[in-house]
Amino acid sequence: MPRQAREKTLYGIYHITQRGSGQRSLFQNREDRIKWLSILKKAREKYQFRLYAFCASQDDEYHLVINLQGADLSSIMKSINISYAMYANCSGSLFRDRYVSQRVTEREDLLHLMAQIHRRSNSSLHKPDPYNSFCCYRGYSKGLLLPVDMQDIKGTCSDETPSTRTGSSENCLNCITNMKDAKNRLMEITAVSEESLETLLSNKEKRNHLIQQFRRSSTLSLKQLGKLFGGLSESSVSKILNK
Repeated sequence: MPRQAREKTLYGIYHITQRGSGQRSLFQNREDRIKWLSILKKAREKYQFRLYAFCASQDDEYHLVINLQGADLSSIMKSINISYAMYANCSGSLFRDRYVSQRVTEREDLLHLMAQIHRRSNSSLHKPDPYNSFCCYRGYSKGLLLPVDMQDIKGTCSDETPSTRTGSSENCLNCITNMKDAKNRLMEITAVSEESLETLLSNKEKRNHLIQQFRRSSTLSLKQLGKLFGGLSESSVSKILNK
């Protein structure tokens, strides 16, 4: 079966996943990871894309979240993978098939994705992981080879809501169905945005935006949404959703 053509666009945010073939670990040691970061840095300088997240913490895969900013995704990935394959000098195939790319269009999905990538970090309280962008968002950027474009991410919670809720739980992707999962998702968002929950909820614009997002991506009732976002009444939540 022929390969399905990739979506061609020069704009948008993409999550890139690349895995190794198993013949050689993508990253065998510290030197491999440093080399990969230097290649990524040169690619960003050449193609002028914006880098939101990266992870080279695992031995046999890497993750990127990038905003193309008018650059060609295929050219970016060829530049990174060919340069790194030449460095690795593997006798067989270094990569397992081609990279996987997924476009991210929802702001909440972007924050959730970044939280997942950051959980793959090997960091600890006493030894930050310099090969995962979690360090950048937690203030450990001093001495890092590749800081990320954090300024774009910090404002995502205050942007306009891009779409409306379908009203059907069957159309709800990665749907939140209980308060425990909802609280965990909210904590992931606060971790990435570097704001405390209290600060986030005190900003009505951000709070209302999040209520609308959670309404689209969950089956929570108005009462549950009100409880999640600081004890609002059902009528208050309803007014926010109808704005």
